[in-house]
Amino acid sequence: MTLKKMAQFKLIFFFLIFLIFLKAEAKNYDGKSYICADEVGPFLEFSIPKFGDNLVKKKVLLKLYNKENRDLQYHRNGIMRKKSSAIDKSYFFYTVEFILNDDKSIIEYFEFFPPSNLMFKVEGSQFLNLVCWT
Repeated sequence: MTLKKMAQFKLIFFFLIFLIFLKAEAKNYDGKSYICADEVGPFLEFSIPKFGDNLVKKKVLLKLYNKENRDLQYHRNGIMRKKSSAIDKSYFFYTVEFILNDDKSIIEYFEFFPPSNLMFKVEGSQFLNLVCWT
């Protein structure tokens, strides 16, 4: 074997070993706090609980801002679920359900796609897109 062929063989060998040990891991957003806003200003604040390796539901506290007067805020409890695609386990997103009013008649829902996109369900199948940051 020539020296050039030997170098090519080593390069291919190391590349194959690299591919074998290469594993895509999802970035972990557990434990981070977020503020989300629309074009007017802050709309929602929440923290992602530490889920660990389990994709379970956890209780979260949400801080919602009044749509007409952003100086008014209310706190609501919600249920957050950490989810991943059945096809692609390298990315996680979160869904949250919470009760909007005190008479428990309106259930709200949003989906958070870290690090910065939140889709807040407003009416029927309509969603309000919010931008989020830590």
